[in-house]
Amino acid sequence: MHLVMHIYACNIRFMHDTAKRSAIQGLSQKRSVRAVVFDYGNVLCLEQTLEDMKAMALVCGIPHERFAELYWKLRPPYDRGDIDGTAYWTAVVGQQERSQQELGLSRDQIATLIKLDSESITRPNEGAVEWAELLHHEGFPLTLLSNMPLELSRYVTKFFPSLSTFEHLIYSCDYRSIKPELALFRNCLELLKAAPQDILYLDDRAENVEAAAGLGMTSVLFDTVEKTAARVESRFDIPVPSYSRSRQSSSQYTSTNRRPNRMESD
Repeated sequence: MHLVMHIYACNIRFMHDTAKRSAIQGLSQKRSVRAVVFDYGNVLCLEQTLEDMKAMALVCGIPHERFAELYWKLRPPYDRGDIDGTAYWTAVVGQQERSQQELGLSRDQIATLIKLDSESITRPNEGAVEWAELLHHEGFPLTLLSNMPLELSRYVTKFFPSLSTFEHLIYSCDYRSIKPELALFRNCLELLKAAPQDILYLDDRAENVEAAAGLGMTSVLFDTVEKTAARVESRFDIPVPSYSRSRQSSSQYTSTNRRPNRMESD
């Protein structure tokens, strides 16, 4: 009887030790990260609001539903740097129904549209910004990788102060390539001089995440700070923010301007 109890106790200790070792190994199997790359739109900043779009539509003299369609449809060459703000906004107005009189835009109206457009993408997503600040404090190099035209990128660099902690600001207009085109991701990898698998990339667009992953970058789809942080924490050895600190999300702003699933500004 004593022998049986001894064997039973040994088995229990063995199972406990095995479970403990497995738990420790599980923690050690989290992948390490050397650098973090953030998308901008709907990640570091909040989504544009319906009020934003209506304000720009009013200047253009176009119903806001039609305006939102044209705004995104004509965006790729603007983000790529093929055209400037004047050409982009002239094209938006020029696409209005041909049966209507050509509206045209004055120089002041174009300046107003560029200003409204720029201001609409500078509301910080506080939880994501705090996460970036935490990573910077812990010594992780940060890079921004965004589809953005020239005028807006310069405005964001100047008026979005959290970007001062980023080592690299990669805007599509400066490289004549937009996500999910691979050329822009290759430019990012060349600039970071790190192995793709050592880079964590966060983006709210599935096609961009897939493109980055195709080049070997560790890519995670961003939706909310809480959900994204939980996914990252479970897989990577990297600090994540306390969920209680994420006080602001895009749900606090009314918007019907969700982008369709195609190449557009990020």
